Amino acid sequence: MSYISAVIFAILAGVFTTIEVTINTKLGTIITPKLATLHSLITGAIFIFIFNIIKGSIGQYKKIIYVSPQWLIGGIFGALIIYFSTKAMPLLGVTKTLTFLLAAQLVSGLIIDTFILREPLYFYKVAGLILLIISIYFISQ
Repeated sequence: MSYISAVIFAILAGVFTTIEVTINTKLGTIITPKLATLHSLITGAIFIFIFNIIKGSIGQYKKIIYVSPQWLIGGIFGALIIYFSTKAMPLLGVTKTLTFLLAAQLVSGLIIDTFILREPLYFYKVAGLILLIISIYFISQ
């Protein structure tokens, strides 16, 4: 995959996160946030299952039995992301919810990059983080 494709995918993931949170929050007010989360995960699982069948890659799923258990729990975090954002958005609104979500992602990403993946921590990354925290203050007013 090219660098430009990766950037486009990251941007699309951000846009889709906004759309998903908005849709799930509205659904959560009609049913419940827990059921909205369940529905989101079921429809997502059906979609990606069909996508994998169409792409012809579903057969590779048999390799799952060789994967370490700690790499099999991503769906739990996905469910928690959907549920927590569905609960937060009615009180905070879309912009504030996604501002806090994005800030948390960037801070935790910097921590993972620095302390787990052992990437160098440069001053400009810390400066960007400080500016992010300042922007959170202005956006959340």
